Amino acid sequence: MARQRDEGAYLTARVLESIRLSPSLIRVVFDSSGTHGFESSGVPDEIVHLYFPANGESAPPEMTRRNGVLAHHDGVARECRNYTVRRWESGRIWIDFVDHVGGIAAEWARTAQPGQALGMWGTRSWYQPPDSTDWMLFVADLPGLPALCRALEQLPAGVRAHAIAEVAHADDVLDVRSDTSITVEWRVAGNGRAPSELSDAVRAYEIPEGNGYVWFGGEASAGRAVRKYMRGELRFPADRLAIVGYWRDDKEVWLERYERVADSLIDDYERIAATGVGDAEAEIAWDEILERAGL
Repeated sequence: MARQRDEGAYLTARVLESIRLSPSLIRVVFDSSGTHGFESSGVPDEIVHLYFPANGESAPPEMTRRNGVLAHHDGVARECRNYTVRRWESGRIWIDFVDHVGGIAAEWARTAQPGQALGMWGTRSWYQPPDSTDWMLFVADLPGLPALCRALEQLPAGVRAHAIAEVAHADDVLDVRSDTSITVEWRVAGNGRAPSELSDAVRAYEIPEGNGYVWFGGEASAGRAVRKYMRGELRFPADRLAIVGYWRDDKEVWLERYERVADSLIDDYERIAATGVGDAEAEIAWDEILERAGL
């Protein structure tokens, strides 16, 4: 459940170029010029929904609005995935895909050629540090890396930041630059290839003085461990913590179990949301509801 969500618009995005960044990362650059209403929010962890062509299509058709709902109203099942925008400027959108075995997005990116197209709808985001923030801690594995890098590049002047980035191979380490004071700690672990070290790395981090903000983007169970440490042990303020579960190590099993109890869990969440709690508290409450259900 995202903290911010725009009504959004739809774009048929055509590939300009595809670049192999590292063993695990493929950057596809799309043309976004000449669009109407499809605009960046500027938030570093903004995501777009990518719609892949169905069998026999070169690209999904344009979405239409029916009864106030913007969608493909043609009854055709198309695969859709959420991806972070690495950069959005000068009529171009950069999407960094994680190259892994299986998954329609990775397979599509691996063979993407100039002129190919897919659909985009957006945007949504979670990152929302209070104005009084003195320092930030960013934590991510490969799927969260584009948002982490973009956030470091966009840091406000005077804000200190430390980043913990977990990659699958030593050659996945990227050159990250910022106009303000940052440090980056790279770890080769997790990412479905080995146990994650993100939670341990966060525990080892010495919390600075002043008002902080912590953003996590990565595997959901690692994010839960970070949330429990920050909230349960350090009593870190809810509005200074954003935990974004980008993926699950046991997704198929988890989804099967979730679907059996989804209605009841959503009812529990809606009762909490109806009390008027803030977005940050609602996000944490939802994860706690899932955890109590064994999910």
